[in-house]
Amino acid sequence: MAESNTVPVKLPSLLDTDLYKLTMQQAVLKHYPTAQVTCSLRLSQDELDWLKTACPYFQSEYIEFLNSFQLNPADEVDVRWIAKGSDETGSEAKGSLEVNVRGLWSNVILYEVPVMAIISETYFRTMDLDWNPDGQRELAREKGMALMQKGILFSEFGTRRRRSLAAHEQVIAGLLEAQNQVQGTPNYGRVLGTSNVMLAKKFGLQPVGTVAHEWTMAIAAIEGYEHSNLRALQQWDAEYQPPTFTPHQPSANLTIALTDTFSTKVFWDDLLSCDQGIEILRRWRGVRQDSGDPKAFVLRAIDVYKRIGVDPSEKLTFAQQSGIQAGFGVGTFLTNDFDKKSNPSEKSRALNIVIKMNSINGHPTVKISDELTKNTGDREEIALVKRRFGLEGKESVEDA
Repeated sequence: MAESNTVPVKLPSLLDTDLYKLTMQQAVLKHYPTAQVTCSLRLSQDELDWLKTACPYFQSEYIEFLNSFQLNPADEVDVRWIAKGSDETGSEAKGSLEVNVRGLWSNVILYEVPVMAIISETYFRTMDLDWNPDGQRELAREKGMALMQKGILFSEFGTRRRRSLAAHEQVIAGLLEAQNQVQGTPNYGRVLGTSNVMLAKKFGLQPVGTVAHEWTMAIAAIEGYEHSNLRALQQWDAEYQPPTFTPHQPSANLTIALTDTFSTKVFWDDLLSCDQGIEILRRWRGVRQDSGDPKAFVLRAIDVYKRIGVDPSEKLTFAQQSGIQAGFGVGTFLTNDFDKKSNPSEKSRALNIVIKMNSINGHPTVKISDELTKNTGDREEIALVKRRFGLEGKESVEDA
């Protein structure tokens, strides 16, 4: 039974975060070490030693940086309650939480995941108690079985919006039970890993992840929107490709391109407009969709790869269509799927929370997904970017 618990939610480890935050932090340290963007934790020696083996792309200089790294929320995080009404007792219980993080990009990049996880867990410990925590392991096992019996390969991506760390651990345990049950059956799927670095260590899984939208958002704001997708991939190349790093296995290959920072149409147009972009498309491992129509996305990817002389079956995409390798990232569906205690036939809704970079070095940063009416950032900057890329008045990337 869910009971009110006023004990503050604390991070158990600096590694209780998504892998892409660490891969981006290493790249930020190299390329943008002084960039400013608008509870002290340290890694243990055991965690550092494990990182060196599990994530061979982390260079010794970055491991040394992490060894002395500390979050400083007292100076870098500002939390405000914005009241929007009173409940029947007269208290200002209705409203929204505003969180602002400011500091060097290389330092504050790690806040997004733990802040979101702490807000979610605190809310469901103290405010919304009408939910039943029981049965999460079995539910995850059933979901895992359903996916794996269809031959689906997927990763667990549920840290940021999880109901709690304890529930998260039960989910991974259930998925691994399902994997053990389906092993040996024809064409079975499997869990490729988890984005949560700490839980990857605990459960013996591969930490998985590459890059987030903020990488391209920041580079565009700092250096301009012209060829911003291409520049973002080239900067990533400089960190995670030979001679800096040579992948020895697929899980260590971080060349999966995220396409929809300014819409997938803009991404394809940018890379196909020059030899450097086409070379990256040919060489990189694949692409990842994060918004829009999965079928349209994959059909377009297949068309692009064929046009530049690449066999689509050699590429990986995080959406499914015949003729191309597919992998999936599953998040809130696994780590925040609960029934109400008062009415088990009704779902207890997860919080709708998001943290995005909104400026870097004083310049607004924006994101324009493939659902072109769903944008993040300063309105004037969004309008400017849409005009720049010819996206004005469009509802979706398919209309552009």
